[in-house]
Amino acid sequence: MSLLATPSTLDERARIAKHELAPLAASLSRDLDIVLSRDIHFPNEKALLSREGGRCVLDGSMLAFDPFQPHEHRCPTCGTVYRGELHDRFWIYWYQLWLAERAVHAALLSRLGIDARYAALAEQILEGYVERYGTYPNRDNVLGPTSLFFSTYLESIWLLQICVAADLLADSSRSLADRVRDRIIAPSRAIIAEYDEGASNRQVWNDAALLASSLVLGDVSAAESAVHGRSGIRSHLEQGLLADGTWFEGENYHLFAHRGLWYGVTLAEQAGIALPASLVERFQLGFSAPFATALPDLTLPSRRDSQYAISLRQWRIAEHCELGLARSADATLSDALHQLYTDDIPRRDTGRSTSAADVERNAPASALSRADLSWRALLFARPSLPPREPLPLRSTLLPRQGIAVFRRDASTAYVALDYGHSGGGHGHPDRLNLLLADGATRWLDDYGTGSYVDPSLHWYRSTLAHNAPLFDGKSQRPANGALLAYDERGDAGWIVASANEASPAVRVRRTIVVMDGYLIDTVDWNADHDTTVDIPFHADLALTAGADALTPGVLTGGAGLEDGFNFLRDATVQHVPPNVVVRAAADGSGGSGGSGGSGGDAATLRAWARTSGAAVWWRVTAPGPPTRGDRTFRVVRTSGESGRHQTVLAWSDTVADVDMSDGIRVTLSDGGVHAHRETSTGWLIERSNGVNAGAVELRGYVVPGDEPPTSRGEIPAADAATQTLTLPRTGEPVTITLGEAHYRRSELRWADAGRLEARVTLARRDGGLRISIDVPQSHLLFAPTDAINVYDNEHPDINGDGVQLYFHTEQGSSGWMFVPDRGGNAVRLRAIDGWNAAGEAALPRAAWRTAGQGYTMDIELPSMPDALDVIVNVTSPGRVRREAQFVLSGAAGEFVYLRGDRHDASRLLRLNTDD
Repeated sequence: MSLLATPSTLDERARIAKHELAPLAASLSRDLDIVLSRDIHFPNEKALLSREGGRCVLDGSMLAFDPFQPHEHRCPTCGTVYRGELHDRFWIYWYQLWLAERAVHAALLSRLGIDARYAALAEQILEGYVERYGTYPNRDNVLGPTSLFFSTYLESIWLLQICVAADLLADSSRSLADRVRDRIIAPSRAIIAEYDEGASNRQVWNDAALLASSLVLGDVSAAESAVHGRSGIRSHLEQGLLADGTWFEGENYHLFAHRGLWYGVTLAEQAGIALPASLVERFQLGFSAPFATALPDLTLPSRRDSQYAISLRQWRIAEHCELGLARSADATLSDALHQLYTDDIPRRDTGRSTSAADVERNAPASALSRADLSWRALLFARPSLPPREPLPLRSTLLPRQGIAVFRRDASTAYVALDYGHSGGGHGHPDRLNLLLADGATRWLDDYGTGSYVDPSLHWYRSTLAHNAPLFDGKSQRPANGALLAYDERGDAGWIVASANEASPAVRVRRTIVVMDGYLIDTVDWNADHDTTVDIPFHADLALTAGADALTPGVLTGGAGLEDGFNFLRDATVQHVPPNVVVRAAADGSGGSGGSGGSGGDAATLRAWARTSGAAVWWRVTAPGPPTRGDRTFRVVRTSGESGRHQTVLAWSDTVADVDMSDGIRVTLSDGGVHAHRETSTGWLIERSNGVNAGAVELRGYVVPGDEPPTSRGEIPAADAATQTLTLPRTGEPVTITLGEAHYRRSELRWADAGRLEARVTLARRDGGLRISIDVPQSHLLFAPTDAINVYDNEHPDINGDGVQLYFHTEQGSSGWMFVPDRGGNAVRLRAIDGWNAAGEAALPRAAWRTAGQGYTMDIELPSMPDALDVIVNVTSPGRVRREAQFVLSGAAGEFVYLRGDRHDASRLLRLNTDD
């Protein structure tokens, strides 16, 4: 009995559970009593992810989870009840995690002497999984191999619960613990160990599960590897958790990853596996990190792939603060806890009784107490909290994460510039994104991300969906921004940051000056070409002076799925001459000016703006916060090799007027005047006629090379050697056999899948290239033209047999999907998004025919490419997602998950035209 606590520690916790934390023990007991009153249900099928399953078709809300209703699923927003297999199979996802967590609750409460009946409940759950675990199929997964779920990390979270429960019961139920080890823990660990996700937050959970399971199995070497291996716990502390204590993917993933790190660090410490003290200190910073960037209403900014407006006033987050405070006398955490436990908002159902282990189901803000926490707090929380008073949130700069937050007006106003770390695979192309909130009114908001299996995902991942600049109609490239200056002096502060790698040959910087009641926003750019500049402001600003009338138009831009322009509708336009000051205003009622905040109709945002060149103010409509309808907003478009757009935004009636004719002069309602100008050393503010008369100069320029390095949050992979294929000028064909080294798997390894092969033959032909693909064994499961993918937002073509071809010529890059038509020899061609630079000039021709137990496809390219790659998709009967791929450029050790029809252009093989 040693995974998380020693026997002596458990004995001490038994005393605390009967005294200081008795209310928590009692509330957990009440939850378990309900479970005891019902029959335990074990699903016969594994969980399934689909576009429909678990979501309301009317408003997109996630359906409520009721562990006792496997076939009826209610929308918490509109009340509609849904039935059907897709909803039932998604319910299984939550239920398996919920049931495993009840085993931990029951095992711990029994061990602490709360009620002996709970031991039998924990044993019943574990016995049920002993009997059934081997019956769940490891197939048709979305993100890694797994038996019960559709993603490996979910099995990892589930296995953690099983390990802890079995460990707590080991002394009283030795025989059961042995069966759990042999029939659940060992085979589940083997599945999880197959799928290393590198720097992903999901790998944190895989590592924690591998560590726990290895300790239970007595595999010391594997336990050490889970901590110190190439993508183990230590690597996440070093590279995923940045030096300011924040997870590189942002606040939402910070909370998820840091909970996994808590398991990893706690398990390692208990097992005597040492971690460097500096990394443990960094880990400790992570407990309070989310509060640094919280909005005034104690919700998280919805940065990157985050759910929208996550409240910090949830039991799960309070518990994580308790776990941090149990490790260190951190005044920030005790302040946060006293704020979370302040009874100044309504009490709601906290959702703890339906908690699905450590997978978030974010709930609305609720009044909380320590009795709302879970088994982790019962095992680790301090018996009592130190006396503290909640303090107002403060301005902060997180230089490694790359976000600055300015708090004004007694912390009720919030301004942030998100400039720095790109956030890896869950990042958004939103460097220099500006956020503004006044109380509950979100003037310039970040909407986060909707469902991963809905096409709207592409909108939320566009630059256009953020308050960040984009150039030539294209979303920014993934890149880290850089801090140029930062200073905060009383009620005056500024930040200057750049994002010079985000757009080709464009250098851009954004300067934000923040005062009580208003801010000044300056966007400067210069480029190596005449560039189109778009600056979105996600507020419905009505222009009241300086512009002509609104007229209908079409705002055009990049055609890529994640450029965002395809999501726009109802566009109108107003033209503004160069250097003309525009006045504008928006109300905060939620439907237009704000983003669903409850600031009331009295809230008003006023703006004064000018652009160095002619500007076009577009008014467009697109998806707003997920499940909350569309929003209308503004896009300011201008062009030129260089230029400036400057805006003053006032959210308070303390600002009477703004004069931008010569510099910037802000007149306050009390008669004071703020004269702003940029200097060679900073930003000068001369204040006159008011109570705070005098001058202040904001400085803080960062000396090049002195800025703290920003961790990539990635575990570097070995560089792939550039490969070249030589094609004889004589036209003699070259054949490459694709086997194990080219096999990109799902669940089955190449040998277990039958040692399949394919052949690709290349030959010059009349100035072009002939490509022949032979697939000796195939079930000929080709996607029909009218196929619909009900499972995710990938094109349905990819889940059938077929060929993906990517190549580059002098005209540009092209990518095509080739799907044979079962009714003849024709092949359906589909241009792959993002690979259409060559256009019709590179249009291939193709035909196919059956050959033995498989098929052959011949493709003719009209001109000779200088680089190409060929991917052959493979599937088998009964699957809903593809089984594997053969990749001409090589795919040893790779998996097909989440790849869709996307491909990395750097992997194309160079074609040598010399003999």
